[in-house]
Amino acid sequence: MALVLLLFAAFPALAGGLGPWTFGMSAYEIRAVESHGPYRAFSNGDLETYSADFGGKSQNAQFYLKDGRLWRIALRTYEGTDISKATQVWIETYTTLKKLYGPMETPGLSGESLVALAESAKAIAADGGKAQMAPVTQPDAEFVFSSFNSHTHEGVTYYMVTVNYDQPAP
Repeated sequence: MALVLLLFAAFPALAGGLGPWTFGMSAYEIRAVESHGPYRAFSNGDLETYSADFGGKSQNAQFYLKDGRLWRIALRTYEGTDISKATQVWIETYTTLKKLYGPMETPGLSGESLVALAESAKAIAADGGKAQMAPVTQPDAEFVFSSFNSHTHEGVTYYMVTVNYDQPAP
């Protein structure tokens, strides 16, 4: 009996996703996770909450649906106009991902220390590019990666640090 309970307890992890949300959930099923609500719907039917846990902190999570089913969870660990703050959050995001998944790869970034890597990522984002990082060893049931980028809207530059949990390609 204990073995059966362990198998059922492990099932959500096998389905992939983040916390209580698993790939393939409908919008209704996502909203049913009331402990992490409230949820807000976008015009296209995607959802978000500001109560997702990442490294012990509540974060904004956006749930992307395709054909009515969850395929991506995007955690916004930073979104704002302060590139120095964004860079600090990039360091915190790197540290959390490393703690959760082990060694990280940072394609296109240079530096021997985490601070030097962060400065390299900052320069890319400041120039309108996208700096990315990902665990070297990916979890079995999802593909995890993070982006640090910027966009300009009405003359104001916004910086974002995002961690994506994608449903792996078949």
